[in-house]
Amino acid sequence: MKNFLWVAWAALRAALWRRTAADRSVTIGTVLLCALVVAASEAADQYLTAEGAARFSIYGINSIIAEIAVCGVVTLLFVSRDRAVVLAQFLVLNALVNWVITAAIHFPSRFQSSMPGTWTRADATILVVVLLATWWVGAVVAILRGAGLGTYQSPAIRGFGLAVVSQLAVAAMPSFPTFVGSDFNLASYNVWEWASAKFHKGAEERIAEVDAAALELLQPSLLEVEMKKLLPERKGTTDIYAIGVAGWSDQDVFIKELNGGLSVLNRSLGLDRGAIQLVNHRDTLETLPIASRTNFAAAVHAIAGIMNKDEDVLLVFITSHGGPEGVGLVLADAISSVLSPDHVASVLDREGIRNRIVIVSACYSGVFAKRLASPSSIVLTAADENSPSFGCSNEREWTYFGDAFFNQSLSEGVSLERAFQDAKAKISQWEARDEVPPSSPQGHFGVAISEKLAKRKLDRKMQAYTEGR
Repeated sequence: MKNFLWVAWAALRAALWRRTAADRSVTIGTVLLCALVVAASEAADQYLTAEGAARFSIYGINSIIAEIAVCGVVTLLFVSRDRAVVLAQFLVLNALVNWVITAAIHFPSRFQSSMPGTWTRADATILVVVLLATWWVGAVVAILRGAGLGTYQSPAIRGFGLAVVSQLAVAAMPSFPTFVGSDFNLASYNVWEWASAKFHKGAEERIAEVDAAALELLQPSLLEVEMKKLLPERKGTTDIYAIGVAGWSDQDVFIKELNGGLSVLNRSLGLDRGAIQLVNHRDTLETLPIASRTNFAAAVHAIAGIMNKDEDVLLVFITSHGGPEGVGLVLADAISSVLSPDHVASVLDREGIRNRIVIVSACYSGVFAKRLASPSSIVLTAADENSPSFGCSNEREWTYFGDAFFNQSLSEGVSLERAFQDAKAKISQWEARDEVPPSSPQGHFGVAISEKLAKRKLDRKMQAYTEGR
């Protein structure tokens, strides 16, 4: 602890551009403690600056660890002696700089009021950035001066190089925040996502825009066609109705997974009374209703008017990109909204549908599990509320979850619970193979609906046996 306090004191002196001679050795334990301080500082800063309710993401911890490791490697490349002392001071200095930058976020607007009228907010921001960068480089140089580098190892040149290269290395890394706020935009968080979003936007602009007004006029007739496919309920029989939602138009994997998933569910459970499909995809604009919050509510209302709410079951399968607030519903420039757990729950509750199976294949889909769980509900999600899921690319037929659950685990005669447990094991193996963080799929199996499905399964077997005779 004495070594750590000395390191902190030396880093504070460096922040004032005063060198401190490295007259003592620093252990690896002290360096690791300094790294822990930086990690905690970064996570705390993200939590305090997140807009609205901050949600934790374990993926962000991986990003922080990677950033610290990169900074450590870069530091060791620029220092030839007293490496542990320099690295420890550099880490503590980074934690200090992080908080100063956070405090300076609101500084330009206040500083601008005392500046000449010709200065803009952008001018003030640039000035603050220049001042902070100069101060930080000077502090790094002070640390290297204390290390006693020879004259041929100019502390000024090496300090400037260390500061610049470490920041460029961190900026070039794919990363994700530890705490996500409601205003979070991944496209502005790191260089990779910014470039991807910019390139993707350019590609979208080359595609003809969707006529939102004409699309809206088509919805009543398209919904009516889907609703006419529904068959009346059968008294004394547990019938299953379904709603399938493919929410994201820019990637084909979601419509593929919707079609494949509904087909497998039909063979396994028997969606014998029909399914309404809501799809965001350019190829289905004139044949299927779009996936929107309004159409989802209309579909639930239509099925509620046909089914026996005491006997029958509604299955909702949603596949799309997701976030901490819910599942994305996006169709080019015509639709951009979120289907939240609260919205799904309120629509189902308002229509009095208690017996329900909800399957959500999306990142952070665990947010649906707690909100929709009940004794008469089964809720299956591709990830927990803090984690992304994987496999969302155009060249794939399924996401990881869809492949594991529908394509490889669920078949006729296999229960949802057994298929889900098998799928979880497969997904864990794939994620370990690909060295990605675990998505941790969530499953809730209500006792009442599980018993109802088990009885339905037995009745179907008896019916098949009788018909076979």
